[in-house]
Amino acid sequence: MNENASEEKNYTPIRISTLKPDMNIPFELHIFFKEQYIQYSPSGESIEKEKFRKLRRQKIAKFFILDSSETLYQEFLDDLLNETLNSEDATIEEKVEVVEGAALSATDQMLKDPGSESAYKLTTNAARSLRKLIEDNPDALKNIFGKETDEEDDPIVKHCLNVSALSLKFAKLMKCTEEEIDNVSIAGLIHDIGINELDEETKALFLKSRNDHSPQERLKFGEHCKNVAKIMSEKPYINQEILHLVENHEEDRTGSGPLKSQKPTLLVEIISLINRYDEKIITKNITPKEALDELLIDELGAYDLSMINYFKKVLKEQGIV
Repeated sequence: MNENASEEKNYTPIRISTLKPDMNIPFELHIFFKEQYIQYSPSGESIEKEKFRKLRRQKIAKFFILDSSETLYQEFLDDLLNETLNSEDATIEEKVEVVEGAALSATDQMLKDPGSESAYKLTTNAARSLRKLIEDNPDALKNIFGKETDEEDDPIVKHCLNVSALSLKFAKLMKCTEEEIDNVSIAGLIHDIGINELDEETKALFLKSRNDHSPQERLKFGEHCKNVAKIMSEKPYINQEILHLVENHEEDRTGSGPLKSQKPTLLVEIISLINRYDEKIITKNITPKEALDELLIDELGAYDLSMINYFKKVLKEQGIV
């Protein structure tokens, strides 16, 4: 490994699960060690199977690439996703791993720079692949929810993946249009990236049950819904429906959300319900079944009762609870 002077270079994290052994990698890979970026391999090389296994045993989840390599990475990842998802030989675990890695990498980049067009493009591609994975593979959703989170992962990132995956599946079963399903899938991956724009004390409220938030904390934390909308509102590559879902994902029928809306659209109600469900699992460290039981008690009146009952049925049919 050769040390790089990293002071004047910018780096972007990518998931090791979006790479494959013995595959030519057209960009440099770096690791972060002792507060500096160190080159792991030069561009144009591959990682041997044994080295790849060693990295996984060491629980190294991320490499870093130069920001200037983002376009190369996008092209490389698009090819890998297409190859894996269309392969008859790839197992469901392999398909989930690469799609999950793509989605987590995209959300990582959006957290780092929510105004980045390249990060947003990575997100839309990841959402498209996530949808294909779930629609073509009945066990995919259960595999996504059943996987343990890497210790170094930001829980916000895994939460965004869960919300996106379950929202697109639920929207499909609710007979939403193709465009609506795509919109809720993309919105799910980015809905909470505004949390990164909060101060550290307020950001920490993400891991605290909303039932334990004081009125002042609830008000401050609710700003994350508006933060991303402000940053992205003038970006021509994002449609208004996705922005609306991101800004309204904490709203419900009680009017207690940050925007005090009492008439959520169907898509807003879907993403809000699923956001609240997965939030319970994360903040209370409880099982999906326990979170569903709490949801059925805590959220009556916040969402359409028939929707809640159908959501319960879907979770059971998908093997999540």
